[in-house]
Amino acid sequence: MDSTANKIIPEFEKLFRQKLQLNNCKLRKKRQENNYEITTPAQDIFLMYWCEFPEIKLIYQAIGIRTQQTAVYERAILSHINSCLSILQETIAINTLSTQN
Repeated sequence: MDSTANKIIPEFEKLFRQKLQLNNCKLRKKRQENNYEITTPAQDIFLMYWCEFPEIKLIYQAIGIRTQQTAVYERAILSHINSCLSILQETIAINTLSTQN
């Protein structure tokens, strides 16, 4: 992992946590590097991980019955991931431009 990713990942975690709180979801970092567990108010559990940041994978843990609510949370979580990545990419682009001038 390069130094840029090392700086970006903590920012991503911070932003992502804030967005998940909007849906009353909880984010828990697992022991294994780059692995997270997301729990929804409906007690659905999703695993989020990456090998090469920012290529993030989200997997539903089939511990109960997948409901319509599960799909709503899954779409929201994916939207939050994409939003956080976009914000970070914009920040990097702005910082890169400001250091070039």
